[in-house]
Amino acid sequence: MTRQPLPTYEQLTRPLPFWHPKAVYYGTFRWLLKTIGCLSNGIQIGFKYGFDSGVMLEYVYRNQPSGRTFLGRAIDRIFLDSQGWRGIRQRGEILKRVLLAEIKANQQRDISTVLLDVACGGGRYDLEVLRVCHQDRVMATLRDYRPENVEKARQLARKLEVVATIEQGDAFSDTDLNRVDPCPNLIVVSGLHEILPDNELIRQHFQQLYRILQSPGTLIFTIQPYHPQLELIARVLPSHTGSAWIMRLRPFELTRQWAEAAGFTDFQVQMDQFDIFGVVTARKL
Repeated sequence: MTRQPLPTYEQLTRPLPFWHPKAVYYGTFRWLLKTIGCLSNGIQIGFKYGFDSGVMLEYVYRNQPSGRTFLGRAIDRIFLDSQGWRGIRQRGEILKRVLLAEIKANQQRDISTVLLDVACGGGRYDLEVLRVCHQDRVMATLRDYRPENVEKARQLARKLEVVATIEQGDAFSDTDLNRVDPCPNLIVVSGLHEILPDNELIRQHFQQLYRILQSPGTLIFTIQPYHPQLELIARVLPSHTGSAWIMRLRPFELTRQWAEAAGFTDFQVQMDQFDIFGVVTARKL
């Protein structure tokens, strides 16, 4: 299937003229979401915390529509069934399979897993995997820089009866990364690079992660080379920062170049059925 060309990040940062038909359409759409749409609990969460926030993703992963009145629940079901959120849930399932396979491979080699998730959000994918593992062979540290995400992850850990260190931390801070002890042999970076527009920050992040990862070790990270609702999201929905949620799509080859330059090798990619999101494993030998 031939895809229509998508606007660039730079184009999306420029506001549309007020008389432009798209400006009228997206303005009307935004008004509907902030009025009738807020009968949906999911849409309420998005406007409160940001549609790319950890709180929002935790709600999407749970996939249980809720809202005020039958109409609110119906709107929430439509919202949760959007192609982007379906892709996110598929990404979560792929991520859990990959993470579980890495932990089991370590166990078969009689190696304990030291897991670090540098931006866990609500932590659901990590904690659901840890729940089915022999936890005496896994030492897990889950971090996020948002206090509400840390609290959500701690609540879920208690509910699932999973033991893990869950703490606040900046994924891009060398000081915070250096505090991990012992050094991880498995690092997860899920949904973080996709919401950040700064290419240089992401390129340097691979170098930071390579430095703290044990040798041999594995990095699992996610990618987003495409999104069919890119312009609608940028023109209508707020991000966790309160500004417009403008995504910079990155082809896998670009991300791979940065990771290879940092020292990683042996890349494996699994994409969701829509080719929106992917889960990548890379090795430090």
